[in-house]
Amino acid sequence: MTMDLYLALVMRLATGVFAIQASDRPVDWEHATGYAMAAIYHGTRAGVDPYELIGIARNESEFVENRRGPDGKDCGIAQTRTTISKFTCRQLLNSYWLSFAEAAREMREYADSCHKRVSAAEYDRCRINYYNSGVHYAKSGVHGAYWLRVGCFAEAARNAVPIGASCRHVHSKRDIARLLEKRRSLLTLEVPAASASVLAAIPVSQE
Repeated sequence: MTMDLYLALVMRLATGVFAIQASDRPVDWEHATGYAMAAIYHGTRAGVDPYELIGIARNESEFVENRRGPDGKDCGIAQTRTTISKFTCRQLLNSYWLSFAEAAREMREYADSCHKRVSAAEYDRCRINYYNSGVHYAKSGVHGAYWLRVGCFAEAARNAVPIGASCRHVHSKRDIARLLEKRRSLLTLEVPAASASVLAAIPVSQE
């Protein structure tokens, strides 16, 4: 990847972070760029979509770096479970870089596991819900729809669509498509002027 392409991807992903931030948990441009760089670096190394890592962080913590789960064992921006990490909760709370590294590692491991265990139609639900509910992942109810919420935030970020908390209420891929189309038609994202020329030259969807 050339430096120009890398910088363009960072800008695109940071714009995605900016788009899906929670209204009561604003993210400034400096942090959005940092999260983008961490997701790209660790996602690329692990073979995981950086937008998916951003979707996980948004769903898990609303990009709150020092978020700690109710039992004290889910820590950091990606809510890494310390029982399956070599890092301590304190380390994860103090470093979003480590949190994204652990999220990428987990998603790579879950992808490998699900590839061997389930059909292609079940693959995405398996690997993403695994992150939330373990090897015996949920297939219904609130926990069963976890993969759809993460996917919704990821696609909203990929397309720079301001989404608020709406992704928390999707129940199908069709819901996601309808929601993004509706929000795209109603809302316009304001981004720093310096990024406008770069963003205009980048395709809306990148794999």
